[in-house]
Amino acid sequence: MRTQVVAMAVLLTALLACKKSDPPPPPPAPEPVAAPAPAPPSEPEEKIESFKGTYVTNWGKANCTQVKRNVNCLYAGKGGSLDCKVVGEKDLECDWEEPGLSGKAKLTKKDDGKLSGTWGNGESAKNGGVWVFKPVE
Repeated sequence: MRTQVVAMAVLLTALLACKKSDPPPPPPAPEPVAAPAPAPPSEPEEKIESFKGTYVTNWGKANCTQVKRNVNCLYAGKGGSLDCKVVGEKDLECDWEEPGLSGKAKLTKKDDGKLSGTWGNGESAKNGGVWVFKPVE
């Protein structure tokens, strides 16, 4: 009987040892949170001269509008128009058109507000002569 009691105790101990469970695994570590990407550096604002306004020219009054680097002028004296691009800060490269005529022009804005340069026929920007735009105040 003693042997049976010892055998039962060993068996009971073995059963209890099997019942013990391993400790639960630790929870998974949280995913590292990535820092937000830095904002791209802002581009410096372009420095462009304003060409908007009303001018008196060799061919009458001209009204000029501007959107960023695009400048458009209408001049009544010849029923003409200028379609220009700002080059650099103060220079305009233009295509002009009048009924039956067209050409190119190059103008520069001076410190006194005048636009001064040359115009030409066809592909030339200077074979026509001087072109001056004086601002109307």
